[in-house]
Amino acid sequence: MPREVEKMLVRVFTHPVCVTCPMAIRLAQRLVDVYPGLELRVVSLGSQKGREEAKQEGILSVPTIIVGKTRFVGVPEWEALVAAVERERNGDA
Repeated sequence: MPREVEKMLVRVFTHPVCVTCPMAIRLAQRLVDVYPGLELRVVSLGSQKGREEAKQEGILSVPTIIVGKTRFVGVPEWEALVAAVERERNGDA
């Protein structure tokens, strides 16, 4: 069982017409469920605020998942997300 991690934000950048975004959100939610201390925020590019945040982060496509400082474009493998959390937690990011 994964150990608790310090507070870390997991952001999923989505768009209402994106067909793979729901899968990315479910994967990120699973990650947050497994690792206490992670916080999930879904950012929709369907809103002005979401577009502004995406622009600030340099997001060019959806879905994009950001785990701490690690970025995934598209829907990553579960193992890659877990590895990102472990790297971030250990300070190896």
